[in-house]
Amino acid sequence: MKKRQSDKSPKQYHPPVCASLELEFRENKNDIVCEIEHQLNTKPNSIDFLVVKKNANVVMKSGLGAIFKRYNIIEYKSPRDSLGEKVYFRTMGYANLLIAYEKDNFDMNEVTATFVRRAKPVKLMKQLREWGFDTEEYEPGIYHVKKMGHADMQIIVTRFLGKQYKWISRLTDQVELEDVKEMIGYMKSLEDQREIQNAESVFDLMTRLNKNKDWMKEVNAMGEFRDLFKEDFEKRDKKIAEQSELIHDLNKQLQNQEEQLQNQEEQLQNQDKQLKDEKAKNTKLQDEINQLKQQLKEQMNK
Repeated sequence: MKKRQSDKSPKQYHPPVCASLELEFRENKNDIVCEIEHQLNTKPNSIDFLVVKKNANVVMKSGLGAIFKRYNIIEYKSPRDSLGEKVYFRTMGYANLLIAYEKDNFDMNEVTATFVRRAKPVKLMKQLREWGFDTEEYEPGIYHVKKMGHADMQIIVTRFLGKQYKWISRLTDQVELEDVKEMIGYMKSLEDQREIQNAESVFDLMTRLNKNKDWMKEVNAMGEFRDLFKEDFEKRDKKIAEQSELIHDLNKQLQNQEEQLQNQEEQLQNQDKQLKDEKAKNTKLQDEINQLKQQLKEQMNK
């Protein structure tokens, strides 16, 4: 019998983290692909998260993706996991395997590595500086780490992130009731179905991580999340259905107009053919008349 995955399993974070990344990068949702457990040649080598730009020249609008290039490895550590040298070396090993297995003419300049954790990895950052890396705080909670000849990196400390990063910063066991209410407000404002599903995934993990908090009783008293916003979802679904019906009607009208134009074009072509046939007949008749005139003239001259 397959064992149920516990709340402490790293795998349980993968879908919600990917969902939170898609929400954070929603302004570039058509420019990137977020892959979970990207396989490197054969198992067990796989990257937890790989964000791939469809066009390397696209500029990411979120500060979380400011360093992004074509291929961007993301290593997310849960609230209870450590972020140290071993994680750094393993992630850079994945970067090298990505280069080795994925494409020809592929180099480290097309790869970045991002480390995400709630607490600041002070020891690792100190070690990186000792190894010659430059570290710069790009924004509160976002540290760019660079060194000549090495893939660009960044360390994201979610507890220090600005309020605009409202999704990934909520994947913690340190959430309070006000955070939950604020997130519910964000979720009610969403209209895109994919974004709604992603938000539900983030919300589900957030509540599971904080299930022992006293305020969870108040949240549970509200009832199931889907039921809580049943009316909102029904209104949204109705709006989507109405828009789909309108699009269908417009497409039908457009199709009818195209058919009418096609019929008119066929009529014009037939009329043009008739005119050409009439012209040809008139030309032939004129030739016959000319011949008769010539014959008559010749007979009169005899």
